[in-house]
Amino acid sequence: GCRVYDAEKYGNIIVHLVEKISFNEGDSVKGKIDWERRQQLMKHHTAVHVIHGAAHKILGNHIWQAGANKTAEKAHLDITHHKALTESEIEKIEMLANKIVKKFLKVKKSVLPRKEAEEKYGFVLYQGGAIPQKELRIIEILGFDVEACSGTHCDNTKEMSQIIITSTERIQDGVVRINIVAGDAALKYKEEQQELVGRIER
Repeated sequence: GCRVYDAEKYGNIIVHLVEKISFNEGDSVKGKIDWERRQQLMKHHTAVHVIHGAAHKILGNHIWQAGANKTAEKAHLDITHHKALTESEIEKIEMLANKIVKKFLKVKKSVLPRKEAEEKYGFVLYQGGAIPQKELRIIEILGFDVEACSGTHCDNTKEMSQIIITSTERIQDGVVRINIVAGDAALKYKEEQQELVGRIER
């Protein structure tokens, strides 16, 4: 009955932060995963990787991940870029991302020693920042994008159904934020947009 709203790792210990406490010190507590929320987070996490790969291919090799955030409702990716994105660029990134979704590409997850991973993939692995571990968990969307990442992900791009870029903004010099929704969140977004258009037309 206690909703977990965050978790943090201290050494080898996972600490769960909960909204309310209904148990006492020494009690045994059974945890249950909210699978609907977890699956939506997986879709958004994988979608961020797909959008990054698409932005890199559309905008050029200077694209680097400058930050990201994923919730069950939405996600965003911050990329290094010298100017705000044009409507044409946004459309091309979204189209390529959805082409990857429809290709049903496998999302491969593996753990490799750091040296072996770097020799195989190069330093592009560290798009999400430096990782101190001696072994790296690699997320590879086969033939499209690869990154060292410890997050939860889909097994296949088809699980995302659709990726929608809801907006973009230049958040600082040289950094552009791409806001997205995927999976059920994308479906909900489309329904909300259609409802809004309907209200405007009335």
